[in-house]
Amino acid sequence: MIRAMSKEWLDNEESSIYVEPEELEISLREVWNVNRYLGGNPALFAHLDRMIREIGRDISEIRMLDVATGLADIPMALSAKYRKNGMAVSITGVDTHPGIVELASRRTEGDSAVNVKQADGTALPFEDGSFDIAFCNLALHHMNDEAAVKLLQEMNRVARAGWVITDLVRHPLAFAAAKMLARYVWRSPVTKHDGPLSVQRSYTANEAAQLVRSAGVDAVVKRHFPFRIAIACYGERGR
Repeated sequence: MIRAMSKEWLDNEESSIYVEPEELEISLREVWNVNRYLGGNPALFAHLDRMIREIGRDISEIRMLDVATGLADIPMALSAKYRKNGMAVSITGVDTHPGIVELASRRTEGDSAVNVKQADGTALPFEDGSFDIAFCNLALHHMNDEAAVKLLQEMNRVARAGWVITDLVRHPLAFAAAKMLARYVWRSPVTKHDGPLSVQRSYTANEAAQLVRSAGVDAVVKRHFPFRIAIACYGERGR
């Protein structure tokens, strides 16, 4: 499969494809369900758990950054998980889309460990090493190669102890599965359009490895079932 470069509706700034906030929220919730039930979250959480184990409990609070946070579902899930385990965390979620930032800010009002800001993952407004861990899920495929390389470099710059980017893998079977979900499961026209296109826009593991080389960061590419990849950097490396 050749990588598609057509824009998803969520990324299209043309007024004719403007997505209303209500429709935006429905679509993002459907994306969350895909992550939760079809392998996205387990892949991400496995890497984050390893990074936290490596940090240990010798710091009073673990500072985390979620790039392209969406509705901040992942920060909220992590906040609840680590709070239950007696760990103090503060999680900053950033997104470029002002409508998404507004929705996420409202959703996280009751969680003091999570705060949401508008920011671009390719030019993060934070000092070097501002966070212990940074992560990004399901955003890499929205970018062209130049932006993807900048994202890796920015994650590497702001994260002191490690970072991970997880995303879909471009594969004919993954595309067929997305088409089935679009036909029989997803309700939102946005998800019906963007879901299959997301697979077509995604990187293969070999292409992700090339991004790592171009970015000049010390990271590895891991494959996860089903049709997921992770680009991960462990420890204070690559700086």
